[in-house]
Amino acid sequence: MTQEIGSSMLIRNTPKSQSDWKKLIDSKGVTSIDTDFAQMAIVQEKGQLTVHWGFEDINVMREHFLPMFEELKPEIADAEVEFIALDLVQFQNRDWIQPLLKDANFYFFAEWMEMEHPGLDPERIPDFPDDVIMRQATDDDVEKMYSIWIESYGDLTVSPATFDYYLENQTWIGALEHRDEVIGFAINGPVSSGSGEIFDVAVDSKFDDEEYKSLLLSAAVYQLTTQDARRASIKVRPDIKNALRTCADLGFRPGVGGLEYRRSTDEEYNLAKQQERSSASGVKARFGDWR
Repeated sequence: MTQEIGSSMLIRNTPKSQSDWKKLIDSKGVTSIDTDFAQMAIVQEKGQLTVHWGFEDINVMREHFLPMFEELKPEIADAEVEFIALDLVQFQNRDWIQPLLKDANFYFFAEWMEMEHPGLDPERIPDFPDDVIMRQATDDDVEKMYSIWIESYGDLTVSPATFDYYLENQTWIGALEHRDEVIGFAINGPVSSGSGEIFDVAVDSKFDDEEYKSLLLSAAVYQLTTQDARRASIKVRPDIKNALRTCADLGFRPGVGGLEYRRSTDEEYNLAKQQERSSASGVKARFGDWR
């Protein structure tokens, strides 16, 4: 739960000032409801459809969350996506909100952590072993990279449209080769005000060696320094083995973390989940078939 000085919205799923909220709802393709006591918006973020909201207090949220979401639901159907996501950030107590989310068919999906590197060293050039080659990726590599991306995340895969977003907004893609075969890749996003974002790092499960992940992350970090980045960030799934440790070993530190919930846009599926909930409490849905 996040309290904001000077803002009537004391409960938000992600921390936002009123000026940040205005910037959000003024963005292209955003649909929103904004009243004196409640706010809700559906936003396309990195290819993934997400919900943001703010409410004056708990009672207001209990009364208005479902009606507001129902009003915005037609926008989800028009987007032709398989799910919509909702993040909870810095919530100390989720017990009271989870029944509300379940009533709207949002189920816990996975945790995420923003890992941040506060001081990149442009002199730290990665040293690659003789059995691998690091090179710029080409259009011919995209199909293989997508296959690696899907396989490496497994049931933690985000929307395929996110991968398309990475390709459309990348500033650099590095491909790691072993015996003329691409076994991994790293994608960097833009650098702004000295901060660079690493969109993703993935390694083929057949070569799932921490050394390769570390090499790719090191290459991505070094490449950001060539664009005058002094800081870097990457969003990590803690459920992926050694993901946090690989980042930490290269100087990344935990930043903001959150919990992602997802709601299927298949209403027959949602009805089935409601019926399942009525007969068995505590059901988790990870929706691993969304690929």
